[in-house]
Amino acid sequence: MTQERKFATARWPLTLAAAAILGSLALACMMPFVALATLAAATMGRAQAVVTVGGIWAVNQLLGFGMFGYPHDAYALGWGAALGAASLAALFVARRFAAGSQLLSLRTLAAFGTAFVAYEALLFGYALFAGGTGTFTPAIIFQIFANDAMWLVGLGLLHAILQRSVPGLFGPAPQLRPR
Repeated sequence: MTQERKFATARWPLTLAAAAILGSLALACMMPFVALATLAAATMGRAQAVVTVGGIWAVNQLLGFGMFGYPHDAYALGWGAALGAASLAALFVARRFAAGSQLLSLRTLAAFGTAFVAYEALLFGYALFAGGTGTFTPAIIFQIFANDAMWLVGLGLLHAILQRSVPGLFGPAPQLRPR
């Protein structure tokens, strides 16, 4: 594969990662891991999606522990690892529904919903072990869901705009039809 081809296939993952990094800088602890996992599942092959989601999680953790002053203790490190594991699990759940589908489709919405449930369930399971179940109130879970949903729509629209405006760089424009 030529250097140009490698860069061409990396344009969307790099764009998604840049948006996530800017989001980390702006919103610190409200990183939309489920939205990012769903977008990766719907728009990338498995290996590229794993590298993208894993890379976004790693950069988020570096920013958190390096810039935002997350404590360097077992509790914070454990939660960081749990977020990474839950994000990758959300990716694999989303791929069951969204792989090969149009980004703006009912299958992608179903992928997002099931990935969100899996993500939150895994994190709650970890909270039962490590502590922190008090953050799993309906109001907080709804706030996280709304945040992820807004990121999913916003980045999904960005993807569609990039495909329409520069199809040579980001691929053909999506078809807007329910599946």
